[in-house]
Amino acid sequence: MEKQPKWGPGYQPVNAVLYRIEYAMLFLAVVAYLGWRGAQLAGSDSTAYWLAFVFWIIFPDLAAFIPIGLASRNRQWPAWGSRLYNTVHTVVVWALVFGMTWLLFQSPNWPMMAWLGHIWADRAVGYYLRVR
Repeated sequence: MEKQPKWGPGYQPVNAVLYRIEYAMLFLAVVAYLGWRGAQLAGSDSTAYWLAFVFWIIFPDLAAFIPIGLASRNRQWPAWGSRLYNTVHTVVVWALVFGMTWLLFQSPNWPMMAWLGHIWADRAVGYYLRVR
């Protein structure tokens, strides 16, 4: 049961249509920006960029579901499965990794924004952080 504030109207649930539309718009903005950046490239730079884009957009699920699947017994998630899933599906972790790679390489890794787009796409279609 959701705890209501003591004063004023309650809050919308995280699966409200408005939240989903906002996340969908953020996802589309990221994909449009990355598509525009990729269109500016030519030759082998373009190929490497799009391969990196594809890698980063599926990275959160690969990083979560491969270890969870390997450790699952009788189709049950391991006890640490939700923590791993939530770790790779949060904007805070993405921002830390993106920022560290920017500092390390002295340049932003733009295709890594596809990871952020993945998180926002999950929220837009109703996949939220795991509870367990």
